[in-house]
Amino acid sequence: MWSMTRTKAMAVALATTTLLLLGACGSDEPEAAGSPSTTAPTSSAPAPTAEPTTAEPTTPKPTRTTSEPTNAAPAGQLISYANGEDDGVLIATAADVGKLKGAPADFTRFIAAELSSATPEDGCTEKPQISVDAIDTGGWARGGHFTPECGGYATLWARAGGTWKDVWGGQSIVECSLLTQYKFPARIAGDTCLKGDEAVSYPG
Repeated sequence: MWSMTRTKAMAVALATTTLLLLGACGSDEPEAAGSPSTTAPTSSAPAPTAEPTTAEPTTPKPTRTTSEPTNAAPAGQLISYANGEDDGVLIATAADVGKLKGAPADFTRFIAAELSSATPEDGCTEKPQISVDAIDTGGWARGGHFTPECGGYATLWARAGGTWKDVWGGQSIVECSLLTQYKFPARIAGDTCLKGDEAVSYPG
């Protein structure tokens, strides 16, 4: 009795094992969604890529600008002694020309000579003085002559023929013809001049 029962149990176990083995061999049913496919992926040729361009970078050419008229002499270095309300360097004695830092040596000698030859106006007891506001080392300068308690006037100096000269003095607008004659840059002479009776723009 025991051996028959054991035989039946073994037969059932063999049948179950056979079914499991048959199931493991696979079937013709399609794979369930989400299962990894064993089909080799199809490859497509990559799209052609353009070769990188090697064009030379373009650099804009520098432009030359100038505010000087075509007949103007080359400007030099601008030295400004005016600072805010200060009108510039005041030259009261020959030793004061040492205050003109950076000024051409021939200009400082010229100012020292100008000061020594200046004479007081009638009724003035103080010695004349000279103020220097700005110098263009190319050969132009702006300032003024002044006598304490008596007033003064503006002055323009220019290096002409290799020598510094007092080319204008006054309390009005400078004539355009004079500025053009000595080729003053506007940064020394200003941007306005007198043409006849009319004040016009000076393009120097």
